[in-house]
Amino acid sequence: MISTEKKKKIDERCKALEKEFERRYKKETEVRGKKCFAVREDEFFIVSGLSWANAIVLEHAFSKTEVEKNMFEDGKLFYMEEMNEKEMFEKMIEEIEG
Repeated sequence: MISTEKKKKIDERCKALEKEFERRYKKETEVRGKKCFAVREDEFFIVSGLSWANAIVLEHAFSKTEVEKNMFEDGKLFYMEEMNEKEMFEKMIEEIEG
């Protein structure tokens, strides 16, 4: 698969996951054009696609100050070829709430 196709599939999956997260968490703000969600008062995350790895990652921040300064830490990678959208969402929920 050429990289533009990969990027498009990753972008589509990220958007679909963001929609699911919007149903579950409060959207706090936007960071780098991505929706930032609040899990708790001191925990936030964004969904990012990594076309070079054909994966998606949740990036975590642990205060509003970190969010404002764009200081996110990467979580584990969720590989596109290993799971469908529903499976990926469930594994991401485990990372967020685990």
